[in-house]
Amino acid sequence: MKRYRWFRAEWPMGMRALAKRLKSKAFDEDSADGFVLDRVRDDCIEGRFIERFEYDDIITDPFGKELTFHRVDYNQCEFRTFDASPGLELVDAPRSVQAMVSRMLEATDFALAISPLSVNVLDWADTFQRAAKVSGLVDSMQLGALELASGISAKAVIRGDTDVREVGATLIEGRRHTLEKLQLRLPGLQRTKVVLTNVGSVKLESEVADELLPALRASLTSVLSKEH
Repeated sequence: MKRYRWFRAEWPMGMRALAKRLKSKAFDEDSADGFVLDRVRDDCIEGRFIERFEYDDIITDPFGKELTFHRVDYNQCEFRTFDASPGLELVDAPRSVQAMVSRMLEATDFALAISPLSVNVLDWADTFQRAAKVSGLVDSMQLGALELASGISAKAVIRGDTDVREVGATLIEGRRHTLEKLQLRLPGLQRTKVVLTNVGSVKLESEVADELLPALRASLTSVLSKEH
């Protein structure tokens, strides 16, 4: 599986000027973190943010003697920046991307405006299918903050072998809720499953990522433009 997440990023400069700024914070053998740029175009930058972690691992042998091993680990996050909305795409990002965002802010003299997304996933799923010219069904939905009574809420997951949207609408029945994510099954593409979330992220099989990613980007941009 591959995981993608998008953020709204308003870059204060063009992509080639931004690339020069990011190169000033490049990762090398002496740095704890930094950027490696793989491709720079007028409208897009493709690269990686790398963090190095060094620590001592201490173990005790069967005779009670402590042995110390110096370890070096690396975290990498692949990213793409775009001059169009939403602006920033992360691939298989770690749980925290604060270090990378901080370095991007520093590189732009803190003129970068970045914020998480809020997306209507049902609209995204419908728009994506039209953009990709595929037909699928929603076989799973996750609801959060589903109001059952005053001061009482629940989280619910609806799953089925057929489309669950109608059942989901019956369960909701006008109650306050948050549709957190859904799973879209595409039978025509080796039964590919695409998981969309309301924070602008997607999870899908790596085998079809290159095929579906352009339509996922375009449909997300279309939905965001309608919501704002």
